[in-house]
Amino acid sequence: MTQAEIWGRRVMFAVLSLVVAIPLVNMRRLMTDGLPVGLERGEINYAYVIGMFFSVLLILVWYYAYVGRNRARVMLGIVYLLTTSVTVVVPLTLMFMGTTLPASWPISIALAATYGLAGWVLLVSSNIKAFQYYQKQIRAAAQ
Repeated sequence: MTQAEIWGRRVMFAVLSLVVAIPLVNMRRLMTDGLPVGLERGEINYAYVIGMFFSVLLILVWYYAYVGRNRARVMLGIVYLLTTSVTVVVPLTLMFMGTTLPASWPISIALAATYGLAGWVLLVSSNIKAFQYYQKQIRAAAQ
């Protein structure tokens, strides 16, 4: 493996740990603190829905990056970056316009930005591309 391929593999595992860690933290909070008030009253908690969407989409981008499918990775990566941008920019704009957001929103914005950064890395990193090329060579040699 070349140095770029090694760094690509390291980045892939770092993003995978992010994909696993954030839902585990949410589950831990759910188990220790109980259901959020909005969910107890039957209201839809948009933050959980958005978080699950990001988790599933990031897992798909990660998978396609890992197996070396460029078109699927790029398409999902662009959708992922656009939706992340909207969920980060809209609340920030509302906050700067003087709208009072719930106390948890700054943390949610930071998490969405972190997820967005992970998606950006999977989309444009030359190390990821080198790792994908390595994965394709390994699969071709096995056949």
